[in-house]
Order: sequence, then C-alpha cells, then structure tokens
Amino acid sequence: MTAATSPPTRLPAGQRDRQVATVLWRVMFLNLLVAVLKLIFGFLSGALSMVADGFHSTLDASSNVVGLIGMRVAKKEPDQDHPYGHRKFEALAALGISLFLFITCYEILTSVIGRFRGTHRVEVHVVTFVVMVFTVGVNLVVTRYERRQGDRLRSLILLADARHTQSDVFASLGVIASLVAALLHVFVIDLVVAVMIAGFIAYSGYIIVSSAFSVLADAQAVDPQEVVRIAMEVDGVTEAHRVRSRGLPDDIHLDLHLHVPPDMTIARAHQLAHEASDRIRDRIRGVTDVVIHVEPEGEHEDDPAVGES
Repeated sequence: MTAATSPPTRLPAGQRDRQVATVLWRVMFLNLLVAVLKLIFGFLSGALSMVADGFHSTLDASSNVVGLIGMRVAKKEPDQDHPYGHRKFEALAALGISLFLFITCYEILTSVIGRFRGTHRVEVHVVTFVVMVFTVGVNLVVTRYERRQGDRLRSLILLADARHTQSDVFASLGVIASLVAALLHVFVIDLVVAVMIAGFIAYSGYIIVSSAFSVLADAQAVDPQEVVRIAMEVDGVTEAHRVRSRGLPDDIHLDLHLHVPPDMTIARAHQLAHEASDRIRDRIRGVTDVVIHVEPEGEHEDDPAVGES
C-alpha cells in the first residue's frame, strides 16, 4: 500500500511564517484578556487557585512573545554559517515556552506552602463564576484554533503553545471546582487544586521539552519504510536503503541510498535520483530537502543500513 497521492499544498516558507506569526498575535491578545480577568477577580476573592491560573494565562501570553521572537529568527534564509537555515530556532523557542511553564509551577507551589502555614479563606461571588466560565470558553476556542493551525502549518511553536493553552482549560475547570468547594466552606480544596494545576503545567512543559529535544537531537523525522516504498516505485531502482531524516515537521531534511543496474548510464541514474527525490517531496508532507546517493546494484557501503527494502 502506497502513501496518499494528494498531500496538502505546501505553502511558500515566507507565507507560512507570516501565518504562524498572525496566529501567535491573535492568541496573545486573547491570553492577555483571560489573564487580566482571572488575576483581578482572583485577588479580590482570595482564591489562590484562580490567581495561579491567572499567572498561567499571563505566561501563555509571554510564551507567545517567545514564539514570535523565535519565528523571526527561524525564518532567516540559509547563510554561510547556517547552510541548513535557522529553522531549529523554532525548537529553541518551544523550549523557552516550557521554561515559562516550569517557572509558573515553582511560583504556584511556593504560594501554596505559604497559605498552608496560615489562614486561608475564599470569598466567592457570582461574577467570579461568570469570569471562569467565560475564560474556559475562550481557552477552548484558542486551543482548537491554534492546534488546527499548527497541524496545517506544521508549526512546532503553535503545537507547543496549543498544549500550553490546553493545560489552562483543565486548570480553569479545577478552579471552578475549588470555588464550589469554597461555597461549602471547604477552603483547603482551593490549595489542593492549585497543586493540581501546577502538575498539569509541569506535564505540559515536559511534553514540549520532549518534542523540542527530538528535533534538536536530530531524531528520525519520517518512517524509513515509507521512504523506501516511494523510492522503489521508480522504474529502474532495484533497492533503497540507509534512509536518514531530521528536522522540524515542516522542514525535514532526508537522505538515502538507491541501487540501480550496474550497466545503467550516469545520465539515466541521475534522472532516476531526481524522480525519486520529487516523489518523496510530493508524497511526504514537510520534506524540503532530499539527497540521494546512487550505487550500482550489489554494492553496499560499510554503513548501518536504515530502512532496508
């Protein structure tokens, strides 16, 4: 079974980067709106979980700024010192987002410890619930919008930031639960929920770090067997092996070895390599560069074979 023959249209790099930046600006505005509402009413009511959630939203907006800076650097054209371009700065920006998350965890847990040592009471009003329900709705819209755009644009920053915002949804639901408990005069629930929010934030940070490190450590970006299947469809190719790939989801660099009959002319072998390269770029989304080494059939270099046919 071969891969789908009608992949999504690939946007020019400049257009794609502008669209990512537009998404980040829109999301930043909404995050700031949500953060201000949570912090104001959190401080007025004394709900630590709501204040913690407000700081979380503030750092959502801060992470958008990090993303915008990262995209500005990442979109620079390749130069003599960076022949593969600057796209890995997008992964570094994602790591910056995770750093904000871990700082938030520390601040929340420090506040919880301080509250446990003293008297903790929460004053709940109807408007407090209205604010939290409104912010949950906004965050749900933002998460869905940012994830869809991240998938469409193959953006590590947008996908990382969508996960960041999704953690805010769960955190806000926990805040609502703690406010209900406060109405029942069970104030300790507010502190417990604040700790749970810190856990959600820490887990989101871990996922972002894991994804970013995979890119920075040149983890395999595509399935080697899929590359082999596509290459073997080219008439004249007898074997495909040693498939290697790396890069971001929208900027994958790939190389492989192809075997052709030993009596094939250099010109024909060169033509086959170009055909295989074009097919791989057309069929595998995100591949921007393919390097193919052509060998006569039956000859193998002393290299680890990856994705043997």
